[in-house]
Amino acid sequence: MEECAAARDVAAHAHSGQLDKAGDPYFHHCQRVADAVVGEKAKAVAFLHDVLEKSPGWTRDRLIETGFSPEVVCAVEMLTIQSGETKDALTLRAAKNPLSLVVKRADLQDNLEQLERLGRNGAEYRHRLQLLAQVSETKSMAPQSRNGDADSDDLD
Repeated sequence: MEECAAARDVAAHAHSGQLDKAGDPYFHHCQRVADAVVGEKAKAVAFLHDVLEKSPGWTRDRLIETGFSPEVVCAVEMLTIQSGETKDALTLRAAKNPLSLVVKRADLQDNLEQLERLGRNGAEYRHRLQLLAQVSETKSMAPQSRNGDADSDDLD
């Protein structure tokens, strides 16, 4: 089974019975986030992005045992809030990984759109989307080495 399809199945099972802020099945949020990103690995991460945080019994090791690639598992971990971590800190940490960055952006955008649809204030999501935009802008302005890596310590 391809990784994206496996991730979709895991997310559907892991979020079974969970509801979002609007009272809709939580899995619908995961589907919308996956629909908003491009590429099989990004879609797999999108489906799994809340599994470790919101679904008891799911761990990093279980994702690995299920057959997900280290790249996908790492990105999912980057999207999982740690004990004592602020949401801003999580957002900045997620921005350090290309896969978690695109998924976090889609996640925040979907959360913002859902709150606005409900007539609720989405200021916290707009703020974190701005954080991601600032980080992305800073990364694009970083000096590039000859091999294209930002902040490389290559010496001539």
